[in-house]
Amino acid sequence: MYLWALAACVGAAQAPAPAPGPEYKVLESLVGVWHFDGRVNAIPELGMTDSGPVTYTHVNQMAHGGFFLETRRTGTGPRGPVTELFVYSYTPATKTYRQDTYDNRGRMRTFTATVVDRTWQFTGTNTSATGQTTTERYTMVYAADMMSAALRSEHSKDNVTWFERMTGTYVRMSR
Repeated sequence: MYLWALAACVGAAQAPAPAPGPEYKVLESLVGVWHFDGRVNAIPELGMTDSGPVTYTHVNQMAHGGFFLETRRTGTGPRGPVTELFVYSYTPATKTYRQDTYDNRGRMRTFTATVVDRTWQFTGTNTSATGQTTTERYTMVYAADMMSAALRSEHSKDNVTWFERMTGTYVRMSR
């Protein structure tokens, strides 16, 4: 009887791990090093008074068996240096992608995204270290060769009036 139980445990331990489906290939298509050049616009109505050029480097890699995309972003903007951790995932129940971001200023961002062809549309919230929250929506449109993308970001306090916050271009430096 004990041998049968031991055999059952060994068999269960050898069950194949789940493999990411085709939806995860969308995340995998972003693996590599990307460079971003853009501009941040002030939005005094929302307490965002900084404006000027921003430059970022994104290092993207698949994580945890190919189920997540991890992005480490470093760069500079009008408020100085910034470091961020992004985690992208896929939610099968809603057929949407999710992005969770944390930065060196205590800001947290949570987004849901839909992907149609090469267009990613994100909507979510930004929460500052002091608890101020805004809604953000942004669109990224990738070139056919997946070597560049255009970004446009808008913020709102009431989801009615939207203000352009950031625009720019990503260029893939390596895969």
